[in-house]
Amino acid sequence: MKRRTLLAVALAATIAGPVSAQTVELEFPTWQAEEPGPADFWNEAVKAFEAANPGVRINKYQIPFKDYIDRTTVRFASKRPPDIVHLPTRNFPAFAKQGWLDDIDDFVKSSGIEAAYIPLQKEMVWEGKSRGVLLMAYGMVFFYNEKMLADAGVAVPKTPDDLLKAIKATTDPAKGVFGWGATTAEHPNIFVDWSTWATGLGASLFKTDGTYNLTDPKTVAAIESFRGAVRNAPKGTSTETARQLFVDGKIAMMRDGPWVSALFAKAPDAVKPHLRVGLMPFPVTAGGTSNSIHVPTGIDPAKRKLVLSFIDMIAKPEWQAKYFRLVKSPSPRKDVAANPAVASDPMLATALAAASKAENLFPTAPAAQLGYAQIAKLVGEGGIRLVNTETSTEQILRQLQDELERRVPLK
Repeated sequence: MKRRTLLAVALAATIAGPVSAQTVELEFPTWQAEEPGPADFWNEAVKAFEAANPGVRINKYQIPFKDYIDRTTVRFASKRPPDIVHLPTRNFPAFAKQGWLDDIDDFVKSSGIEAAYIPLQKEMVWEGKSRGVLLMAYGMVFFYNEKMLADAGVAVPKTPDDLLKAIKATTDPAKGVFGWGATTAEHPNIFVDWSTWATGLGASLFKTDGTYNLTDPKTVAAIESFRGAVRNAPKGTSTETARQLFVDGKIAMMRDGPWVSALFAKAPDAVKPHLRVGLMPFPVTAGGTSNSIHVPTGIDPAKRKLVLSFIDMIAKPEWQAKYFRLVKSPSPRKDVAANPAVASDPMLATALAAASKAENLFPTAPAAQLGYAQIAKLVGEGGIRLVNTETSTEQILRQLQDELERRVPLK
């Protein structure tokens, strides 16, 4: 009886209206609950939503990114999905294919999101219906410590060759400093490291027909170049740790999404003035869609209205501009760049420049999208061999392609 009473109270809420004073909890797991920038945005959004909806509590909590998809998949498979579903966009097709994400097509149209958002919002369409709302699309940027480069006697790199030379010049393991920051522990982002580097050099991990392309000479050359960089990175490092080491002044350069600049505020006073952001010194800027928000299929109708209300709030111009300012990455509303607070921030101008020219680093063929989690896992294992063995790059890639074709066939 008590549960029915709570849900009846929540059901009275509309997308535009507050909820009365009974407690209704919306579960919201995310890998960004403790990440500077995104965490600041989510904290403000949750606080504002709860204030506007007395009696509603959003239970936001952290799950490490490396475990996030596995744990979320288990939740859905066991029919216990969270109420607010936050996904890396690269994993969206696999969840949509399972029928786990609700059709919110009418909401996307009536809320104005479809008209106001950039065309990449169409990536949230599955089987002709919108099943999510995009949170971020981006281009990769180049982070560097200007003082560490100057102390090593090298200029800010302008070409891929310049970059490799600067990485070697700034690496001194005896002093605990490294020229490059990368993911060197098993982690889904090893795929991102590889694909960003390959895309930046005009190669690709996939052929135009969607099948694997790891043995192509251009791809082998690109990953061999990446290997030269990653061997000057600290070993056993997660993506999150690499970011922190850069901010602490232990890594001279790294490639990442523009949101990492939100960490600058917590850099030591001796390091903070020397941290810089620019475009990667590659012929091509790699990028893609980052993350998105969804409603689980079969959610209680009262909670569904509340989740849509939360999504509706953060899609408004005010919150999209706040997202851009706090996360330091482009939000998907087309009009957000005109916001004065956004236009006055040089970091955001760099983020916009990168996003405007970015080429997708993620697979676009449906079979590869559906198998992305397993593909990323196997590439991650190949990445560890690249760092920790003397096996030739060509052999590692040939073995990896054979394994991928056997375990995640794309045709």
